Amino acid sequence: MNTNPRILVVDDESSLRRQLMVGLAQHGYDVEESEEGLDALAKIKTARSKQNPYSFVILDIRLPDIDGLKLLSVIKGTYPDLPVVVISGFGNESTINTVQSRDGSAYLDKPFEMDALVSELGRIEIKKEEAKPRAKTAAEPRPLESAFVFIRGKKDADVYDIYSHLYFADGVCYCDPVVGDWDMVLLIQAPDRKGIDQLVEGHIKSLKEVEAFEVHHSEKPQISKELEAFIQDYEKTQAMARSGEGEMDRRNVRRLSAYAVLDVDPAKLSSLYMKLYFTDNVVHCDVTDSGKKVILLLQGRTGQDLQSTIRNQIRLMPGVLRIKQFNALNFSTK
Repeated sequence: MNTNPRILVVDDESSLRRQLMVGLAQHGYDVEESEEGLDALAKIKTARSKQNPYSFVILDIRLPDIDGLKLLSVIKGTYPDLPVVVISGFGNESTINTVQSRDGSAYLDKPFEMDALVSELGRIEIKKEEAKPRAKTAAEPRPLESAFVFIRGKKDADVYDIYSHLYFADGVCYCDPVVGDWDMVLLIQAPDRKGIDQLVEGHIKSLKEVEAFEVHHSEKPQISKELEAFIQDYEKTQAMARSGEGEMDRRNVRRLSAYAVLDVDPAKLSSLYMKLYFTDNVVHCDVTDSGKKVILLLQGRTGQDLQSTIRNQIRLMPGVLRIKQFNALNFSTK
């Protein structure tokens, strides 16, 4: 049986993959390659299931399908003992800090010498042998039904009164007054669809200040099993990072929030959903209306961050037909 350390190189540059495969093989490593992140994750899982795991992963940040830093989070969250060396030709100090915070084993700027990479692998191997094994477990997330509710108050209604009534109501995860066609957006959750209907009946229909409302039930996106498995692994990683914190801790109260309602082409939803889900500044990505709409909750440090994400990333994605944006206001209940 071959006992050489196994390495998976994940990079979309075929020339670099060939260079690394030849160079690492000369140093006694068995090397396999992946051009895309999802393919790499599948290979890592398969190798583990066949009791022939990789010893290292060399991971580029810019991949055609998935952001490499998000893939790093999934790999380390699922396989904390698997060393990952991150490489990039576009990195900076912030990139290095992110790699370290997500338990990356090393970072190298492209281009780099083969000796530098081999040296890092040797250092990681020594450190790995000295380290005590650690285990990370996360409780399976409780399956819940979700829905977004858009509320408009009557002409003479005090929006703050509506907000104060709904903010602490059972089943309400997010409650934001917004600017636009609607006055309020809620994210509500319940064990099932009936529970959602009961929350709407009890919390919203009973308010005399409410003139109109719309309920958009979240739906399971029609995506491949591989994509679904990737998202599940990513969600587990995020659950571990939150360490049992509540649903509301998924967003940062110090940042600005906005909702974007996207009319989309259902035929392109599968690939579009994956891109939206992993877009920076997107906190929630929910499919509704039989795959004809996607509702996003975004957060950014500034309004310009949010505008840039919508204008320069989301609006340009194939399958996005129209966008309505609702900026959240910062009310205080105290």
